[in-house]
Amino acid sequence: MDETRIWKFIGIAALIILAGSVLWSMWVDTLRPLIVAGDSRAVVFNLIGLPLILIGVSIFVYGGYVFVRDTYRSYGDETLLESMVIIRSKASRKEVAAARWHTLRVFWQAWKPGLARLALGFLLLAVGGFLINL
Repeated sequence: MDETRIWKFIGIAALIILAGSVLWSMWVDTLRPLIVAGDSRAVVFNLIGLPLILIGVSIFVYGGYVFVRDTYRSYGDETLLESMVIIRSKASRKEVAAARWHTLRVFWQAWKPGLARLALGFLLLAVGGFLINL
């Protein structure tokens, strides 16, 4: 087994352990006491809200990863690098303004996918949090 496969196996095992501990905690600390108390309404809302929160956190974290990854990749764009040189140089105001707009457009294109995932993850977190607190 090569080193990359070992690290991949360790990462997958860590994710499984983390997911198992979160699910166990949801059962022991949240759902079981509600079932014992006979609060079926709260059980239903928690059965809907807790998975929404977990999915929301996952999407939010992945959105942050995509945001950083795509920002880093955008530096490979030659026109972006040229615009950054113009901004730092003693060019005319018009050239600097055009270079800034170009830089903003390149970064915006890189940021849109990550920001969309961040927003979706936050929305799911908010809805799930609202449901478990009804």
